[in-house]
Amino acid sequence: MKALILAGAFALSACVPALPTNIPTAPVEVANRTAADEQIAIGVESGYKAFRLAIELGVDTGVIKGERASRAASADKRAYAALLVLRQAYATANAADFLTAARAANAAVSDAITVAKGR
Repeated sequence: MKALILAGAFALSACVPALPTNIPTAPVEVANRTAADEQIAIGVESGYKAFRLAIELGVDTGVIKGERASRAASADKRAYAALLVLRQAYATANAADFLTAARAANAAVSDAITVAKGR
């Protein structure tokens, strides 16, 4: 009976997948395996620059004035703050170690909460 149980255990152990040997040891290793974070950051940066340029041109030409200018300035402030959070998140993903990444992520989340509260 013991031999049968032992044989069954060996048979089942063959079904267990082996642990990967290339587990990343730092966030930067994960970030280096994909270009998605970089492409997202580039897209958001470009979008913000286009928005900012449009607002500046609108104000300079007089198309955006008064209450619209105030709302645009407020939107710009929120957008820029969110961009800074994104930059911090990108830096976090490319950190040399997990403790640095965790601290940067906590700071980014704190900044995001501040932005969400409208401060």
